[in-house]
Amino acid sequence: MSAGTRQPKGIPVGGQFAATTHADPEVRLDKLREYAKPLPYPIGSRAMSGNQFGTVTTEPDRLGNIRLRLDDGWSLITKSTNVVPWDAHLDSVMPVPNRMSVPGLDTIPQEHADRMLRRSLVKMRNALESTANTGQTYYQGIAWGEAEVVAALMDADSDPEAIRLGAGAQLLLGLPLGSAAEELRPEEIKRRSSAPLSGVRALRLAGYFTSQAVQMQTVLGAKSQNEWGNTEWTKQGAMYAYAQAAVRFADGAAPGDNRHHEDRFTRLLMEGETNTDTIIGETFDEGSC
Repeated sequence: MSAGTRQPKGIPVGGQFAATTHADPEVRLDKLREYAKPLPYPIGSRAMSGNQFGTVTTEPDRLGNIRLRLDDGWSLITKSTNVVPWDAHLDSVMPVPNRMSVPGLDTIPQEHADRMLRRSLVKMRNALESTANTGQTYYQGIAWGEAEVVAALMDADSDPEAIRLGAGAQLLLGLPLGSAAEELRPEEIKRRSSAPLSGVRALRLAGYFTSQAVQMQTVLGAKSQNEWGNTEWTKQGAMYAYAQAAVRFADGAAPGDNRHHEDRFTRLLMEGETNTDTIIGETFDEGSC
């Protein structure tokens, strides 16, 4: 072969192949990962558009339109960019903690959810009365914590922001002014009913209230108890309510005495544990005693 002749690509030269430059593939690895992600609007999932909640009934079409069956019975067709995949949103702000399976947790009986709601309303009312009678902010913290439980049970779609806003509205019922206070009379509390509570929602709330309890304990643990003021005692009361709620939700809102698991939950907090999965898992793992 003359010196001026170019070697065709791919023909062996001295047992080696001539070097060739390969173009980058059109589909890159990061794009494959993107394509592999589940659709953000799976049929049957919860979604929100324009402050209206509904259920996705179709995947986005080629024009990006999606159909929702709204909770009020109407249907809405709108651009998917106008729709918030609410289940995905809750997975981000209220993730479901790891929890060993509990028989029957997939479906929470309505009477169990109603019982928990009414129990928290009674505890909120009693705590507000104790605050008024004693002036101690510890009871104020309990009232706030129980008001959050009520708000979480009243709205199956509430996220942390909505729960806190709802708690404020529930506490207003305790003001001894106007007709709103009538809603905390025993006969009125018996008429109150929870929104449907699924097993996933119960675990989601267990994780939320566990994280709330951890936040309170983190502040309280940084200061000696004999140095506590009104703020710390308020947080102590709230932590007590959060811990009870977390245990009950993790147990599927089942009726009965939860003091054993509440003690285990509180001990983990006192020992400085902050991982939500660990706290919930070890609370119910009898083998870890």
